[in-house]
Amino acid sequence: MALSEDVEIHEVSDLTEFSDEARIRKKILQSKGTVCEIVCYEPGQHTVLHQHPLQDEIFYVVEGNGKITFEDRDDIAVKPCSVVFVPHGIQHGIAANDTDRLVVMFTKGPGVSGKAAKGFMLGD
Repeated sequence: MALSEDVEIHEVSDLTEFSDEARIRKKILQSKGTVCEIVCYEPGQHTVLHQHPLQDEIFYVVEGNGKITFEDRDDIAVKPCSVVFVPHGIQHGIAANDTDRLVVMFTKGPGVSGKAAKGFMLGD
């Protein structure tokens, strides 16, 4: 995906798609500063625990109910319009509950990783 360099508009409802086989993840936009994606989960589907060494992440629940899971702290229950901030370096995952589909939009920053991110963060 090319870096977003102009004003963009996207309708999350047009991107929402589900599969019984696995969660569906779609990139909405990416710039030097941010990455924005949606993930659509059928009941019981999840994303495994992982961490981002350089990126903070903000989750926004578009629809459904589930939880943000953590390795070293209590889970956080989420519902439509919940916003959860996870700082970089924190192990986290996400899971739909057993009865609801879950649609989550997340934004991570910086958007570009590796050498480019270091330059961006240092203001080069």
